[in-house]
Amino acid sequence: MVMVRNAYPTTIHSGTAEMVYAPAIMGEIGVAPRHSQLITRLNPGDVRVDVGGGQLEHFYVSGGIIEVQPHVVTILADTALRAHDLDESKALEAKRRAE
Repeated sequence: MVMVRNAYPTTIHSGTAEMVYAPAIMGEIGVAPRHSQLITRLNPGDVRVDVGGGQLEHFYVSGGIIEVQPHVVTILADTALRAHDLDESKALEAKRRAE
């Protein structure tokens, strides 16, 4: 079971997965079912959830925390967005304004 949640009580994704990849503070981690327990901070970046059948679901997180239990992965982030909800032109414009 994988849950990706915003800081406010909104679940962005909930379901089973074969593997979860996340941008942990010390580098990217991969979490498989029955992984040992872990809690660590996340850097901003791409979280990938392998839902099986060659399908990957992508989420952008602004940072946050990942908690890994043997059968549950929970990601808490201030901002978590599905990749297909992102607008590339708006993101590039925001980046240009920030620079």
